Amino acid sequence: MEILRNPPSKQVMYYLALFTFLAAILLVIFAVRPTILTITGIRKEIKEKESINNALEKKIEALAKLDSQYSENKETLDSLQLLYPTSGNFSLFLSNIDAVISRNGFVLKNIGFSEYKEDISISTTVVSPWGVSLSVTGPENNLDNLFKDLEAMPMYPVIESFSYGENEEETMNSYNLSIRIYHIENNKFYGAINELD
Repeated sequence: MEILRNPPSKQVMYYLALFTFLAAILLVIFAVRPTILTITGIRKEIKEKESINNALEKKIEALAKLDSQYSENKETLDSLQLLYPTSGNFSLFLSNIDAVISRNGFVLKNIGFSEYKEDISISTTVVSPWGVSLSVTGPENNLDNLFKDLEAMPMYPVIESFSYGENEEETMNSYNLSIRIYHIENNKFYGAINELD
């Protein structure tokens, strides 16, 4: 009660008010400001995590769609190894080429496979070109059908060059064709696809 009877001097009150004001400023600087900074930092992190979460949800949706597409096309993808072999085993090509050539009235005389040496403008990430040279004999009038049937084969061969020679002893001409087909160089390519099962 003595404080009420003897109020402090005005100077002490100013000092006390100044001290209180400084204490409040220090409290704001050292307590409230870090709290506000922490809250804004947390808000930024929440926004970043929400955007990451949205991106992950979109990727999950895309993977689910790819999985359903893979399930729908599994049989086709399983035959892909025959169309584009990794080991240079072109057994499907060989079995189809003989049928195509004989169906058009030609006889297969010689076939050879080699690494493709020419530069092509097509840039691929997985498949690489492989050269095939064919030597056939047959009638000239079936040549257009032979070309169409060759290029319609399932491994999409491309006829790059063609030469012919007349044989006076035989009624059929001989033809040489250079064809470009594709194979996959990475031996582990189909293993990665099969791991998706």
